[in-house]
Amino acid sequence: MKTQQYLENKKLSALIFAVCFAAYTSSYIGRINLSAALPAIIGEGLFTKSQAGIIGSAFFFVYGAFQIINGFLGDKISPFKMIITGTLLSGLANIAMTTCSSNIAMAVIWGFNGFALSLLWSAILKILANIINDDMRQKACLNISATLPIGTVVAYLLASLSIKFLNWRYVFYIPAAILIIVCIFFTASYFTIKPHITQRAIQTPSSTGKDPKKSSTVKLLPLLVLAGVFIVLPADAIHGAIKEGITTWVPTMITEVYSTDASFSAFLSILLPIFNLSGVYIITPVYNKIFKKNELKTATAILLFALAPLSLLIFIKDLPIIVSVALLAVITTAMHAFNYMIITLVPMRFAFCSRTATVTGIMNATAYVGCAAASYGFGVISDKIGWNGTIVVWLVLDAVGMLITLLATGKWKRFIKGESK
Repeated sequence: MKTQQYLENKKLSALIFAVCFAAYTSSYIGRINLSAALPAIIGEGLFTKSQAGIIGSAFFFVYGAFQIINGFLGDKISPFKMIITGTLLSGLANIAMTTCSSNIAMAVIWGFNGFALSLLWSAILKILANIINDDMRQKACLNISATLPIGTVVAYLLASLSIKFLNWRYVFYIPAAILIIVCIFFTASYFTIKPHITQRAIQTPSSTGKDPKKSSTVKLLPLLVLAGVFIVLPADAIHGAIKEGITTWVPTMITEVYSTDASFSAFLSILLPIFNLSGVYIITPVYNKIFKKNELKTATAILLFALAPLSLLIFIKDLPIIVSVALLAVITTAMHAFNYMIITLVPMRFAFCSRTATVTGIMNATAYVGCAAASYGFGVISDKIGWNGTIVVWLVLDAVGMLITLLATGKWKRFIKGESK
């Protein structure tokens, strides 16, 4: 019978959740800082928007490519060691960014940062899915989603203050210090809980309806086909493109459309992740009660909802700045809720065959294919057809993603009910 690591002690489980939360929050601080710094970097004339987009694309291509590899490794090696390594290397990468004035050099270093941070998410989800105390699991999976908006808020706030009172290089210095401190804190916590980790037999969650004896030998590829996961992958990439396209370019968009300065744009962008924090908490009762814990039905409804604010945002040049920011906040909140359904809850369905980290890697890698395309592509599109045209592209992509998730709901419903058809 297969076994897995398990931590029975609730206080120690709470400790390891806290350090996982800190690690993933710091990972956002150490990557979103680039988009917050871009208006100031571009304003200095170091390179154009298209050239700056190459830096973000390098991060996402490397991050996405290594998600699959590190997702597989997360089911094979210690997830704790992966997190320690990733936070340390990301801190060093952020320090290295302060020495650069070339977009090519920055792209190489930021690509390395993508590799470092690709070690984290699948490892964290493996800890939450299999290692921490069972009674804490559902709440932990919900609360870990707050890392994205909190990390984003801190990143933009630090960037705004750094640019206003220091210079853009401190946008990387400060996150580097945070990442290294978190790495030390995580390492100390790991050695505290390590003697209390035991081995237990893998059990099948009742929600899967699978027989544990059969599930332990099932092959992953046929299982993904059965579940309709491959159908939904393009929608996963689309949500990544929209989410990251807005996150990366909204400071620049606000600066250009409303002629604000870079520090104000970065500060104003803090409103987006504050709204985003509510996304998973708003969608959770909808997911539980209306859609009966069907992740893809909920995801389809989210993308349908996002069509309305995207349609209104097309008129951004005629809207007051606060209205535009509010619409962007609603859109990114929807994408954050979608992310929770697809990147967090869908992989949790595969805990019964100990493939949570592997599926997480696949889903995250796909999302970051979209992120990579968005970082460079939307910079080019905005140069060619302006921000109105770029928003139209976001609208079309959202509609396509909605149709794709709708197409996959039948297979997913049969899968989560344990049917073989």
